[in-house]
Amino acid sequence: MKKGIRLVVGLLVGLGVVGTVTTASANSYSVKSGRSYNSRVVRSKGWRLWNQPYTKSATAKGKTGSLKGKLVQVDQVAKKGQTTYFQISRRGHNYGWINAKGLKTTAKYVLPYTYTSQLYPLHAPNACEAASLKMALSVKGIATKTSLKTIIDKMPKSKSPAKGFTGNPYTESRPGETRTIYPAPLTAYAKTYDSKAKNITGASKSTLIRAVKRGNAVIFAGAWRMQGQRPYHVLALVGYKNGKFLVADPYMEKGWPNKVYWTSTNNFIKVYHSRHSRAVEID
Repeated sequence: MKKGIRLVVGLLVGLGVVGTVTTASANSYSVKSGRSYNSRVVRSKGWRLWNQPYTKSATAKGKTGSLKGKLVQVDQVAKKGQTTYFQISRRGHNYGWINAKGLKTTAKYVLPYTYTSQLYPLHAPNACEAASLKMALSVKGIATKTSLKTIIDKMPKSKSPAKGFTGNPYTESRPGETRTIYPAPLTAYAKTYDSKAKNITGASKSTLIRAVKRGNAVIFAGAWRMQGQRPYHVLALVGYKNGKFLVADPYMEKGWPNKVYWTSTNNFIKVYHSRHSRAVEID
């Protein structure tokens, strides 16, 4: 086997594209990461999914079926001439490779999160960071069976929020008191679940939009219902559409409406900046 072909084969195997790659398929496509691509929507039920970018030796993994109309991440991109294949995933599940024509771009991004409240069934009025982390992780299909209590109790504790969570998450704060954990230790803790988590404190509006479009939720410092006069609070950013962010607010009782809501990007950024632009991205 020629040296150039061996390198391409090794790259594809190392990236987990396929267990084995034929010389023909490896030599046909140029493969690169797709994580700079925006998420896309599956057009219909009938598109075939493959174990590798399509060649005669590719094995079908099924069809898009229930993925129709759903937002999927682009993990890798393979190109050969005018033909493009995307390796796609949703909630952390790799569905395989699809012809790029089977996906369409969108102007509305709602990430596949699972809502978590810090007030029910577990009552933890100062566990907004843990509840927001659990929601952000759910977008990647991570820790879905891990209880909120476990995430709270394993979070690092400290007298300084720059090192860990301060105070008791299961009781109410005293007037003027803020119990929290800052992004650096929160990111370190998030990495125990998702090694790609990163501290993006100071991120601009365009950076936050780009994160969501790529399929990544963001844990950020804000205020309840994103009303700036409210006390310090941590929430999850789980969507974007023109001029608006979708916010999942964990401080909600079971019967309260609008637990997840759209707010203008201008209002979001105003409140976010007033909280020192603290943010953690789950990649």
